[in-house]
Amino acid sequence: MSTAQIIYEQYKVLPKKVRNELIELINKDNDEYVQVCLPELIEGLKELKLVLHQKINARPVSELLKELGHG
Repeated sequence: MSTAQIIYEQYKVLPKKVRNELIELINKDNDEYVQVCLPELIEGLKELKLVLHQKINARPVSELLKELGHG
């Protein structure tokens, strides 16, 4: 399975509201760009897949916000 297929499969399981927000972010035409480290993105998607298949527990949102520097 290619990376694009994996990302699409993960996209399909997102709630409709989150998918719409993601599309808005992708299509947003302004000077703000988010720098993404591809290996970290891939690792995060793998973790999401494990959470969705209940192989690991999801982390609390507060941990994520702290990691992102917003908490």
